[in-house]
Amino acid sequence: MGTETMTVWGVVNKDGSIGNGKGFSITHQGGGEYIISFSPSFSGMPAISGSQVNYGSQNEDTRDGVVFPFLNAGSATALTGDSGGSKTDRSFAFIAIGPA
Repeated sequence: MGTETMTVWGVVNKDGSIGNGKGFSITHQGGGEYIISFSPSFSGMPAISGSQVNYGSQNEDTRDGVVFPFLNAGSATALTGDSGGSKTDRSFAFIAIGPA
């Protein structure tokens, strides 16, 4: 008796456009804040992971990151930032997996 799972993945450009992926839309709130809307929604809470990508230089600080402070079956909030902890528009990739 296995549970059906669904995977949503994507690359989001710093301007909020979709670089690649499937199963989501994106809303760029500005200032390093993005809302990822899953389509269709998961049937329960998924797990999500991500990292900044495509900085375009090896001078990117290893402390630059992406966090997901809000997550539910229908959406996630992604915050991207710089090494000083300030929210900053940055490209990122993510993967979410959970119950279909």
